[in-house]
Amino acid sequence: MLDFVCIFSIFLEVILTTVIINRVIKLEKKVEEINKKLIEAGNVIVIAVKKVTNIVSKINKIASFVTNKKIWQIKRFIILTIDIIQFIVLIRSLDFSKGLKSINYKNLKKLLFAQALRGLIRNILKNVEKCSL
Repeated sequence: MLDFVCIFSIFLEVILTTVIINRVIKLEKKVEEINKKLIEAGNVIVIAVKKVTNIVSKINKIASFVTNKKIWQIKRFIILTIDIIQFIVLIRSLDFSKGLKSINYKNLKKLLFAQALRGLIRNILKNVEKCSL
């Protein structure tokens, strides 16, 4: 009886080993297929990363041009010139000899609009500068 159990266990072991080997072979084929798909996806991702890197480098060149010190010096000069012009227009619009009736409100409205627009442009440039860092 003990011999029968040993022989049965040997046959059972052989059968289970063949089943396990077949499953391992099937799973290995699936792993190889998935590996090929991953390699293809990786190649596509590498190409996309290269394109994005190219675009980012172009944007960095533009940002470095905008943040150049010479550009900022020119910007400061232009802002100072605009301030002086606005001050001259404000002085011309006021005539103190006639009182409050002599104030040219059209010029004041233009100056307020120009000042608001300038503040908006400054805020946009500050935000662009923060984003480029």
